[in-house]
Amino acid sequence: MDTLAQTPLDEDRLYKFKNRYLIYSIRKRPESKKVVFVFSGVDATAAFCRMSYYGVREELDATVVHVMDHFGAHGSYFLSIAGDQQIRNAIIGLVRHVQGELSLTNAETYFVGTSKGGTSALLVSLMVGGGQVIAGEPQIRLGDFIYSPKWEQLEQWRALAYAILGRVSSDDKEVLNRLISEIIERYMPTYRGRVQILYGNRTGYWSGHISHLCEQAESLGMRQAFDLIEGDFADHGEVVAPFLALLKERVPYTPAED
Repeated sequence: MDTLAQTPLDEDRLYKFKNRYLIYSIRKRPESKKVVFVFSGVDATAAFCRMSYYGVREELDATVVHVMDHFGAHGSYFLSIAGDQQIRNAIIGLVRHVQGELSLTNAETYFVGTSKGGTSALLVSLMVGGGQVIAGEPQIRLGDFIYSPKWEQLEQWRALAYAILGRVSSDDKEVLNRLISEIIERYMPTYRGRVQILYGNRTGYWSGHISHLCEQAESLGMRQAFDLIEGDFADHGEVVAPFLALLKERVPYTPAED
């Protein structure tokens, strides 16, 4: 694999789980006892699949791992690939592999991202059973998100549906809506992590997504695992600044001593 110019502690890697391959980039900070997994949002350029927030590896007191969601033209949330859910075991395996390499536990592990990346961060943390989540405006009801009123005009939404289920049909709206709630139902009762959710008070994400997450957590007796942070903004993209501020507050950069 071709790599960018790197310091000795930077590595681009490939992780294999059965017939799935995950591409990830790791910046090690051996003196830190934290690891941060960063998940990416929906890329505006088809089939480009950039790693979101790549610069935070320079700004956090942690080993930082960026995981590429390169399945389909815009990713799959690591939920399923054409209906095959083996990718979930692959991402769990990757987390366990990195934790073992660094001798770190869930308590020392952060899962972070915004939008699609926030959804992935939440789901991966639930599936591994713990960790610290910082998620900016995650999508919870994927059917409502993908099959919005103008979905046929938006290439990226069709691509997400195709990557996850292997087909594009608005009849799948409720199938997609259930995907995340099923993971919450399965893993939340034994979850031992902490989740911080940021959202704007005028973006529609509270009523469209966050409230559904809170209601389900409440029904499972796990509402105490969630902290909600409301911001005064109306555009989904404006979650970036408070997300980065919170991330750098939780995992501040500490220069190594000579």
